[in-house]
Amino acid sequence: MKALYFDCISGISGDMTVGALIDLGVKPTTLEWELSKLGVGDFHMHFDRAKRKEIEGVKFTIHEGATHTPDQDEHGEKEHAHHEHEHCHEHEHGHGEEHEHHEHPHEHEHDHGHEHGEHEHAHEHDHECCGHDHEHEHTHGRSHAEIRGLIEQSQLSEFVKRRALAIFQRIAVAEGKIHGVPVEDVHFHEVGALDSIADIVLTCIGIEALGVEKIFASALNDGCGTVECAHGTFPVPAPATLEILRGIPLGQIDEPHELITPTGAAIIAEFAQSFGPMPQMKIDRIGYGLGTRELAARPNVLRAVLGDLVEG
Repeated sequence: MKALYFDCISGISGDMTVGALIDLGVKPTTLEWELSKLGVGDFHMHFDRAKRKEIEGVKFTIHEGATHTPDQDEHGEKEHAHHEHEHCHEHEHGHGEEHEHHEHPHEHEHDHGHEHGEHEHAHEHDHECCGHDHEHEHTHGRSHAEIRGLIEQSQLSEFVKRRALAIFQRIAVAEGKIHGVPVEDVHFHEVGALDSIADIVLTCIGIEALGVEKIFASALNDGCGTVECAHGTFPVPAPATLEILRGIPLGQIDEPHELITPTGAAIIAEFAQSFGPMPQMKIDRIGYGLGTRELAARPNVLRAVLGDLVEG
């Protein structure tokens, strides 16, 4: 049985999850093609090979807006997208920071400039209330109802629709509880931006593409300190992250940054069947998704281990 283990060494965010899945072998062209089915407008993606404390992996970013459209091959996919994807995945290469520029046939690149990083917290990209997943350039978010409509009316697979809707539901329930409003009235600011929507939908697409049947995760630890959000300064874990992870063991480590974003929390809460040491697996592939910032005491990476579960 194919299993996936998320080793949340430095927490988890949406962009780090997508980067780890790409590093495991999910094709950027697959992600671009599938995301175009959502009807979120033009976008362009970047898949950069980079390092955090000498650990190499993939930094995923996405931006709104179209760029030039290169010639397409006979399958309707851009030729250079195939080429760039190839060296995005060569683990034995010696080019430390390869820049992958992938433009989708329908929509285009988008740069999730979010790693655990260029902010006071690990990522920046989640809703108005608290916590961030990427650095975004968006000017407005979307309501929970609007996002639900986009997903339900799309041509995405039933698996992707079901799991993406469930992840957004988790975030909406947390936001509704924190703000004292009905779930249907929740309006996402950062989680409603393209990068956060992409993180969630692409994670579901990547998991389906890998044929994963069971998912496990390490014990979760957030950082410490404070995070700035629309309603002022809050201690880490951010309110939404804490609410989403209700019922899941959570600790803190001495790292003065937000390490678990609301999007990352919702993804791992939706998919992980248990939290703790890695189960016995016959390991096939290992991928690393990179966060934005360099952390002081640990590599800012999310490690994903793919293999066959050894049934005892």
